[in-house]
Amino acid sequence: MNALLPGATIGILGSGQLGRMLAIAARRMGYRTHVYSPDSNSPAQAVADATTIASYTDLAMLETFARAVDVVTFEFENIPFESASRLTDWVAVRPDPSVLHTAQHRAREKTFLRDAGFPVVPFALIRTAAEVDAAVRAIGVPSVLKTAGFGYDGKGQHKITSAEQVAAIVSASDQEWVVEQWQDFEKEISVGIARGVDRKMADWGAVENRHAHHILDVSVVPAAIAEETEREAVRLARA
Repeated sequence: MNALLPGATIGILGSGQLGRMLAIAARRMGYRTHVYSPDSNSPAQAVADATTIASYTDLAMLETFARAVDVVTFEFENIPFESASRLTDWVAVRPDPSVLHTAQHRAREKTFLRDAGFPVVPFALIRTAAEVDAAVRAIGVPSVLKTAGFGYDGKGQHKITSAEQVAAIVSASDQEWVVEQWQDFEKEISVGIARGVDRKMADWGAVENRHAHHILDVSVVPAAIAEETEREAVRLARA
């Protein structure tokens, strides 16, 4: 895929507030956007140049959408991996759907990072109630129990203090769960990275994230952290 020049159309899977911000930024840079989502009257649709309202699993509509854009991306991680993969039959998808497959499941994501040598909080995957006791023994309490998929803004997360508490939550659902060691921390930061098709990368330094009721409330740039901490955060993000 060659560089995408202004005037091209960016297809966006998802139409939430992140998609809205993406569409606004794209327009400022001279790009058009086409949003695909099953939702109507959503934030991104109000600012996109074109909209398709259809199921993420509707292959006929996905193909029509793909043939109307120059590249496809996704604005959040809860897009069906199979749908993103099928789109590659007709158009370039960035990031590659394999990245989506890893990022949309906490256990896959943490295992990927751990196996690649990155620092991660100790964790264990719980697929059935029979695995609760071993997982809690391995991680200890207090800890945090999180759904492996479809969790955001604090949803699907529980602070736990006993294996019995975990068993009650797990047995009441048919999801996979991740139990993580409890961590005391001073603040949360994030680093945004972009990589072009020429493999060159750009970053915007460390951003400090402040939450209210488990939902991001304010982001502060630059983050109020030591220079060496920011350098390490940027190094990890680029790696």
